Amino acid sequence: MKKLVILLVIFFYQTITYSQSEKYSFNIEIKGKGKPIILIPGLGSSGKVWEETTDILEKNFECHILTLAGFANQNAISIEKGYLPIIENEIIKYIQDEFDEKPILIGHSLGGFLSLSIASSQPKLLEKIIIVDSYPFMSLAYNPKATVESVLPQAKMMKEMMLSTSDSLFIQQQKMTMPTMITGSSNIQLATKWSIQSDRNTMAQAIYELMTTDLRNDIEKVKIPILVFGSWYGAKDYGITKETVLANYQNQFLKADNCQIKVAETAKHFIMWDEPKWFINSVEAFINYEE
Repeated sequence: MKKLVILLVIFFYQTITYSQSEKYSFNIEIKGKGKPIILIPGLGSSGKVWEETTDILEKNFECHILTLAGFANQNAISIEKGYLPIIENEIIKYIQDEFDEKPILIGHSLGGFLSLSIASSQPKLLEKIIIVDSYPFMSLAYNPKATVESVLPQAKMMKEMMLSTSDSLFIQQQKMTMPTMITGSSNIQLATKWSIQSDRNTMAQAIYELMTTDLRNDIEKVKIPILVFGSWYGAKDYGITKETVLANYQNQFLKADNCQIKVAETAKHFIMWDEPKWFINSVEAFINYEE
């Protein structure tokens, strides 16, 4: 009888786990106990990008670590109706269905953009958001005269080029690009592997949508606290300074009521990897602060 009960418990657990994974297009790994935090990686990244961060946070928080559809060997979804809106709606549904209290969202790059978009469209759903090196309007960070209309041709061309690139050339491009975004050699190799394992159609569509979506006016709907991390060091050889990046972030988050902006000293785009101590100390101070 005891053996039967154990088998039934195992079967029930496996059924719950299976149905949970079938319910959403993203993979979910849960670590720790406490107030919930959802961590969303960037373009082409696995949820394992947050490992150093969650090693600390899981001591006091319940960390829900996502790997998004189409990235790092996660199955792709149909993108006929777009990519980011589908993922955003799924994350919203995940929060509404699975959480008893408001979570904190932490997102890197594309994940930061999603966090801001969710906070804008669902102002009462979250407690706080943390955005790691992501702008409300990405194209404006590179072109001060950019508008959604003016960047459409460029975004379309970039998408088509990415899709038409041969596998061997794409791999070469990723190997050349990652050192501009990450300092440590082992992390460069890891992120390169994830991007190569990602679905090219998904990546191309996601970049297109990031380039052509402007959330600057939507920010005024966000009343919860926002912490934004920026980086400049990876672009210093192109004349970019820390002051330039700070000014860009301040301008783009101008309509945010409750927003802190911190620019890393020497971290490149993957700030949580390049300056882990400074990053996690800043994160903990922000999420533990009671207004």
